[in-house]
Amino acid sequence: MALEIKCPFCGGKCNIRTSERPTLLTVQARIYCQNCGTLQADFVGQLTNIKRALFIDCNEAERWSKTEKEQIQEDGKRPLTNDERIAQFRAGKEQPDLFHSEETIPKH
Repeated sequence: MALEIKCPFCGGKCNIRTSERPTLLTVQARIYCQNCGTLQADFVGQLTNIKRALFIDCNEAERWSKTEKEQIQEDGKRPLTNDERIAQFRAGKEQPDLFHSEETIPKH
């Protein structure tokens, strides 16, 4: 999905006339609205709160007959959070099955 900037005057999709990367994490662009012709503006975008993903094997997925979301809705069990999985990984522990057996979430 591409970033779409809307014109504040007509709501049309803005186009980029020129762009540059002043730093590794920022982009500057000159934008305009071709729809109404009223907008000409500078756009500055920056990556912030950068995190690196830690991908962990999920062998239990091979045994699933339903999606994780469906299992959560049907069983009312809470999956491990990413922080919980990372803590176990760092502690050198074996990754448990997807769901806690003792904790459930209420069904609505």
